[in-house]
Amino acid sequence: MIQPPLQKGSTIRTIAGGVCLASSLVVLPAGFIQMVQALENGGYATGGTTFALWWLAAGGGLLGMGIALLIWEMSVRYDIRH
Repeated sequence: MIQPPLQKGSTIRTIAGGVCLASSLVVLPAGFIQMVQALENGGYATGGTTFALWWLAAGGGLLGMGIALLIWEMSVRYDIRH
């Protein structure tokens, strides 16, 4: 029996997923450092805490988007459907 060829994946999707993952590895520690500094300087009611939460949210978003893009790419490339 002849197997259908594997579908060609998107190089741009793979690169975008890798960039999102790599940048999340930079943004998340920066957010944690900002949070520690904000908590040391005055606690939860300061503007620094809001700034740190934005950093952490951006890092989490980048991490989620990177993982989603790479899972999408692998499912297209290897024709995984459930």
